[in-house]
Amino acid sequence: MKKYLTLLTFLFLSLSGFSQEFEVTPNGLKDKSNIENAYLVIEIPNKTTSELYRNAIKYINENYKNPEEVIKGKTENEYLRFETYVPQFTKVNNSGAKLDVSMKYTTELRFKEGKVRIEITTLNITADNGGRSVEFSGSIWKGYPIYNQKNGDLRLPETKTELENYFNSKTIAISNYLLDKKTQKDNW
Repeated sequence: MKKYLTLLTFLFLSLSGFSQEFEVTPNGLKDKSNIENAYLVIEIPNKTTSELYRNAIKYINENYKNPEEVIKGKTENEYLRFETYVPQFTKVNNSGAKLDVSMKYTTELRFKEGKVRIEITTLNITADNGGRSVEFSGSIWKGYPIYNQKNGDLRLPETKTELENYFNSKTIAISNYLLDKKTQKDNW
């Protein structure tokens, strides 16, 4: 019975920890449940700041080819900033031609007892041909805006969905490490 209650508690806490999601808006990536925030706060009950920090370092070590190169800033048990490059993330339509677009972004994690703040502090999405960038809002004459700057209309719904799916899946992956969940790599 005790195992059953422990399992139910763990499942409930896991699901409640993933309730926040990023949403692409004309003003950037925002917390879907509170559009004023450009960050998510993930609740990780019963974890100390040192456990959360250690698990975040484990995430980077296991998911990046050169972990020491992607970490751009850290204060032990308080703060961690790392950079990610995603080649050929998506394609954009340029007068009928589909152009590959790559993405480079910086993630910032801030740790407190039982919770972690996740924020994407910089995000650059650029056409691989050295051309223009994908922007959250802007003019079609200066880049590939997801939203039209003049009227706020959604111009690139596929790109919006791809960005949301990507960053929300990364949030879940980081959260799984923070929760110390077993991964496929642990099954051997």
